[in-house]
Amino acid sequence: MKRILILSVMMIVSVSGYANSNVDTSLAIQPGYPADMEPQAVKTETGYQYQQKPSYPVQKQIQNRNKSLSIEYTAQKGKFENDIDADLNGVAIGLSSSPDHHGFWSKFEYLKNNDYDADYYELSIGAHYNFIYVNNFYLTGTAGLGFGWAKVDGFDNSSFFTVPLGLEAGFNFTPSLSLFGGVGYKWAWDVSSSTKCNDGTTSNSTGSGACSWHDGVNSSTYTIGDFDGVTYKAGLRYNF
Repeated sequence: MKRILILSVMMIVSVSGYANSNVDTSLAIQPGYPADMEPQAVKTETGYQYQQKPSYPVQKQIQNRNKSLSIEYTAQKGKFENDIDADLNGVAIGLSSSPDHHGFWSKFEYLKNNDYDADYYELSIGAHYNFIYVNNFYLTGTAGLGFGWAKVDGFDNSSFFTVPLGLEAGFNFTPSLSLFGGVGYKWAWDVSSSTKCNDGTTSNSTGSGACSWHDGVNSSTYTIGDFDGVTYKAGLRYNF
């Protein structure tokens, strides 16, 4: 019995010593994570946020670009005095705030009508108001004031005060490139000198019917008259 007890005590002491020796000689391994697998916490004004590698589309990348340079095809269904309809088509270049938020715009446009051999130029400025910006799609309303001038075969050069209104819808394919289209309406008032008649009098009327009771219109002051109509546009924006 003593022999069995002594052997049991010796076995317990041997196992304990072996276990302790393994603990003392084991390597200390600290858990870790690959640096490129975990997002990094970045301190901001509102607290800590996790910064991840950007993937497109990223809305903040677009919103950080607050200026826009545009080139567009533009057209107007012009309704002139004396029931004359004449379509104007051309191109425009614009510089504006980014259309995904409120801001200002400016534009220079050139339009032409081949039926009347007409060339029309206009410089306009205004403001835009963003209604919607979601998933890189925006809808913006525009309003402005402009000054235009026209050269038309058989007419005196005419000047116009204009008021353009419109809606523009666009989509940002990349942070710096947008495709857009729009529709609107423009009023243009002829602010040229009064029409001079051949008998020496002047008339506030314009167009082919002016001075009909005063020996006709003096061709040197034969102005075009007011016009208005629906406008269309489509183009590209570079946001920067």
